[in-house]
Amino acid sequence: MVVKGNRRRNARLLGLLALPAILAAAGAWKGFRVSGLLAAGAGYSAQQTCACLWVSGRALESCRTDLDPLARRLISIRVGTDEVTASGFGIATATAKYEKGFGCSLRN
Repeated sequence: MVVKGNRRRNARLLGLLALPAILAAAGAWKGFRVSGLLAAGAGYSAQQTCACLWVSGRALESCRTDLDPLARRLISIRVGTDEVTASGFGIATATAKYEKGFGCSLRN
């Protein structure tokens, strides 16, 4: 009987120790995935908006309608001189620069 009690206690202890490790691993995986998605979204938004502004000659508000509704909420866009910088929560940032005759390309 004493052995069974020790096994149960050891099993509970192992479960309590394993739970934080499992949660930390799941959080890390989700964090890496989200940051990757934000980086892709920021790059796409910067390049698309840059081309819309300087290649197509449209206004910024018109260009924002080309983006996915979720991207419009999650990605902030800053327009500079011949370049557009897009940022997703400050985690991922991308800049696209316009060069006459070549169009827009990502810089980072």
